[in-house]
Amino acid sequence: MSDEEITYATVRFHKSSSGLQNGGRPNETQGPSEAGHRKCSVPCYLIAIPLGILCSVLLVTVALLGKHIFQYSQEKHELQNTLNNLHQEYSTMKNDSHLREEMLRNKSIEFEALRKQLDSLNRRQNRCYGETKVLDCKQRTGKRVEVQWFCFGIKCYYFFMDNKRWNGCSQTCQDCSLSLLKIDDDDELKFLQPKINPNSFWIGLSYDTRKRNWQWIDNGPSKLDLMTMKSLQEDGGCAFLSSRGIHNNKCERKHPCICEKRMYK
Repeated sequence: MSDEEITYATVRFHKSSSGLQNGGRPNETQGPSEAGHRKCSVPCYLIAIPLGILCSVLLVTVALLGKHIFQYSQEKHELQNTLNNLHQEYSTMKNDSHLREEMLRNKSIEFEALRKQLDSLNRRQNRCYGETKVLDCKQRTGKRVEVQWFCFGIKCYYFFMDNKRWNGCSQTCQDCSLSLLKIDDDDELKFLQPKINPNSFWIGLSYDTRKRNWQWIDNGPSKLDLMTMKSLQEDGGCAFLSSRGIHNNKCERKHPCICEKRMYK
């Protein structure tokens, strides 16, 4: 009996010893961790607060930077569009400037050409006005003929006051290196009408019986519409000019003569 009790006692002691050992180890291991936990809890708390604040500041900074970057990108886009528009306007204005310069250059050339032409006409007109009123027709007839004359535009007009038949007037003009007057247009007709009052003068217009129409002496073109002139009859004859317009009469009748000379001839 005593041996069993000793064995039992030994077993109980062994169990209680193991239990104490097992129970004691956790206590021994937990003791230092709990002590360590108590030691590091205060510093970690103090570190977490600044880290949280720093993270918040960083987030706000990143948000602000993103906002500014977005605004800068928009402003850059708007400035780029403005710059492109200005460049396009500049190119357009530059092209317009080149066109204006080209037009001005062409107009200057035209103006210079017209000025030279006008100077030439003025010189010819001045020479014409400077001539004597006595025409030298000796080379054909041996006579000197006194006439009234004036120049306007590209023509000089010579008024022979002697009454002659139409053929005689035509011959007189040819003898003086002139030609019977051919009226180029309605403006010239209106210009001459008040200057010949009260006389009537033969002009270089006659009726062609073969063609049955009115023809100028040189058969040249004229912008004067003879078909609308009711004063010209289709019964033939020759035409004379008066303050009332152009009329026809028998070519054997006598009138003074109007001869002309173009200044470019």
